Amino acid sequence: MKFTTYCWIVTVAMLIAPAVLAIHEEDKGPEKFGRYEFKEQDIKEATDACDAGGKPGPEFVPTVRDKEPNLALLKEAEATASSQLEGWCPRRHCIEYLNDGFYNNCRSWIIGAIPGWAQIDMGAVANVNRIFFASDHSQGFLDRTTADFDILVATKKADADSDANTWTKVYEHKGEPVSKTTEFTFKDVEARWVRLHIRANGGARVDEIEIYGGRDPMAVEPTGKLTTVWGQVKSDKF
Repeated sequence: MKFTTYCWIVTVAMLIAPAVLAIHEEDKGPEKFGRYEFKEQDIKEATDACDAGGKPGPEFVPTVRDKEPNLALLKEAEATASSQLEGWCPRRHCIEYLNDGFYNNCRSWIIGAIPGWAQIDMGAVANVNRIFFASDHSQGFLDRTTADFDILVATKKADADSDANTWTKVYEHKGEPVSKTTEFTFKDVEARWVRLHIRANGGARVDEIEIYGGRDPMAVEPTGKLTTVWGQVKSDKF
């Protein structure tokens, strides 16, 4: 092949290839799953408010994985943290971005002081057995990873002190820094609050916490009564 022909082919390919920053292009998940209702995910609003700095913008977090609801994205679920990096929110790194339904740096939380924590209150007690989180789902930024943390759960009180006896440690991590979206599994346990307690690493970033359950995730009746409906939820199509 002549050099001029090769250059022409490369140029055409570059013109045809879409220029997008959202490299994963996840689809939006269902807004409901059985009796579960999830937070609204307005990608336009999130993108318009995003200070991406030339890196990938917001991408959808799944509302359902492996036919299980993401309990961190329930309408009732709320995020809190021990601190956040000052001077950025709401452009980036807000506490509420821990479970806002969008991945990537401009929709992430960054810790202020270490040690510290970030947690999700699911609104009621549920069965949980795994979480997902990343420093930056898109890998546009490779800094601010954490390699030294615990996963804690509580059912009655979310004490600010992670060493309080109301917390139960279900997972301990001292190893590879968490950069990509990674799954962490543990034995089935009841929890209302799920906390990521970070012991070390400079400026740890978490772009989203996802929470999933086992056989009996929660269902909250309008009266607040807890019922087990996992068999019903599993059979519902979405």
